[in-house]
Amino acid sequence: MYFHPVEDPDTGQIGYLLADATEQKAVVIDLPPRSTELLLALLAERRLSLTHVLRTHLHPGEPMNCAALSALTGAVPVTPEGAPVPADCTTRVQAARDGDHIVFGQQVLQVLATPGHTPHCVSYLWRDRLFCGDALDLGSCADAGENADPGRMFDTLSGRLFLLPENTLLFPAHPLGGRRVALVGEQRLRTASLLAGSRDAFITEMLSRRTTARRRAHPSSAGRRY
Repeated sequence: MYFHPVEDPDTGQIGYLLADATEQKAVVIDLPPRSTELLLALLAERRLSLTHVLRTHLHPGEPMNCAALSALTGAVPVTPEGAPVPADCTTRVQAARDGDHIVFGQQVLQVLATPGHTPHCVSYLWRDRLFCGDALDLGSCADAGENADPGRMFDTLSGRLFLLPENTLLFPAHPLGGRRVALVGEQRLRTASLLAGSRDAFITEMLSRRTTARRRAHPSSAGRRY
């Protein structure tokens, strides 16, 4: 097997190149912007054939960075079922559904539906590694952004991600606090107090975080003199 993270220093987004070194088939997950040339160089260096360009989630209007890759490699773009198809995807887009398997060589990725950060998030399980996008962060809990659904986030964390074996490695789409990998067991312990209450209590906490973040981004103009 071959595993190589690809990180964009400007946005902090992390993508992952995975390959079956024997059959030289590869996939890329959440390729960062402006990383196409680097990825093509990595493929050429290992003489790998790219079969799929995978995304864990998409925000409205966000490009998938798949046009050049698909044209040059013939790789199939894959987005979560129900997610908006980006305008830069000019080839057929494959939908990733819960329980699907994506095969590259003798390697297999299992698709897990992990909605919450966006309505159509998925994660990809490969051996002991889960590529979870922004389904959770490595500090405490998933980001309560404008597209997030706190109720579904609670269901994903408590009813799916934290039911995986505790030694499963979590690889996110962005580093948080300088960290790029964690264990399911570690994250389960870190979020235990937040998830210990009711689903409604969790929703209230996430909405409170969202309000706080909005206020910091757009401080009140009250008290200003013009």
